[in-house]
Formats: sequence, C-alpha cells, structure tokens
Amino acid sequence: MHYARNIIKKELFSMLTASRQVAYRILGFIDSTTFGKTNPLFILSYHSVAEDDWRFSVDKKIIMEQILYIQKHFDIITLSTLTKYLQGKKDLTRPSVVLTFDDGYKDILTLKDFFTKHNIQPALFLLSNTKNPNWKELGSKRPFLTTPEIKSLIASGWEIGCHSATHANLATLSDAALLNEVVTSKKKLEEELGIPVPYFAYPRGKYNENVLRLIKNAQYQLALTMDDGFIKPYSDMYTLPRVGVDRTHTFVEFTQAFSPSVVRLRRAVKKSPIGRYL
Repeated sequence: MHYARNIIKKELFSMLTASRQVAYRILGFIDSTTFGKTNPLFILSYHSVAEDDWRFSVDKKIIMEQILYIQKHFDIITLSTLTKYLQGKKDLTRPSVVLTFDDGYKDILTLKDFFTKHNIQPALFLLSNTKNPNWKELGSKRPFLTTPEIKSLIASGWEIGCHSATHANLATLSDAALLNEVVTSKKKLEEELGIPVPYFAYPRGKYNENVLRLIKNAQYQLALTMDDGFIKPYSDMYTLPRVGVDRTHTFVEFTQAFSPSVVRLRRAVKKSPIGRYL
C-alpha cells in the first residue's frame, strides 16, 4: 500500500511539473514584450549545491549557468544595498536581484571561488543551533558550515542573516520558544561570528503577527519570506518576498520564474495543495 502511494505521488508530481513548464512558457511569452520596459527588483532563494535527488539541492554547474544568466540581465546587489533602497537612501535604476542561500550547508563552499571571481556577494541565512536542528522541518541531514568556514565566506563579502535557531515552524511556537528562535539565535550568531546579523529569513517562509512583532523588537533591518513577488519602494521590510529555485526547474523555467505573470501565478497558488510544485 505504501509503495503504491509513493508511485501515485511520483506520477502526480511529474504531471504537475510538466503542467508547470507549459504554464511558465506561456506566461513568460506573454510578458516578454513588456517585462524589459520595467526595472524589476526581486530576491532569489537557494538552499544546497549538490548532485543528488533532494529537491532543494541544485547541481553546481546548473547554478553557475543560472547565475551567469542573471548577471547578464540584472544587477546583482547585496541586502545592504536593498536596505538603503527601501530606506529611501539609494536609487536602483536597473533591473536588480539579490541572491540568498538558506540553512547554511557546507556544500555552498563549492561556489565560493565562482562568486568571488564574478564579484557577487550573496546573503547566507544560518541556523544558530546546528547540533540539534529540526531535521523534520529541514527535510535533509546534510552537514552544515563550520564557524571558520562561515568566516571565510564573510571575508569574501558574503552577508549573514539568521534563519532561526533550529528551523522550527515559527507559526506554531509558544512565546518562550519564539524568543529562542528569533531573538536568542540572533545574539548567538553575532557572538560567534563577531559581526552584526541584521537580516532574518523565516524557515519555509512561515510567520504570523506574533513572529513579526518579535522580529521588529529584535531590531532586524529586513525579514524575508517565501511569498513570491517583486520588491517596491513601499514594500514592508519585514515581509519581503522571495522567489524559490530548486532542481525541478529547467533552465527555461528558471529564466521565466521571475516573469511578472509567473510570479503572480506562484503567489496565487502558494497556499493550495499544489502550490509547493510551482
């Protein structure tokens, strides 16, 4: 019975991803005549860099191909630049994108030299408790970066944010547990790394009003969700949208994933049973 359910799930996944490819192509084509006339600003979210079957790991060669495409068509900016833009202290006159990596996996190191060569400074969102994380919520047990490895990325210009203490579902926690995940985790990372940690990324993009209150009280400058969308001068600095990228996206889909109509589609179905496939 269990085997049969897995087969059904696999077939359903294949059907949905095939449908997604068609939808992306159609919507991307529709947008192609107008998208170039605007200056879109958005954030991309990655996780792991690996040649395996975990959905949220992407092969190194594929990521590099995607990033080179991005660099050809957009300015790749930092979160600190984005902060100044949202504070009204800086103008962005060209299409721009921020690159982020969640969880802090060791395999990200394989891209260090590539990003240095191309003068790209991504943002890395870390867990403060990598000894006892919430493995179920993470969905993977791959090794995390060590503190010296993180410091080497900082020295190369990477920016650092907090991704909670354990990657728990913040929307389900008590006040005491939330303090540990949102406030104490920030202080711990700052003490270990010796730098301010002004950014937060909600694990799996989940948050509620109580979480938002603590984020603001902890004096984070920005907080990032997984709510697909573009960033505007008036965007809420504590619920900034990101566009997720995973290994199920073909290269063509990747180039269309931040097309306005595709982004609207992803956002509209995010809470539906099939939302996670888009």
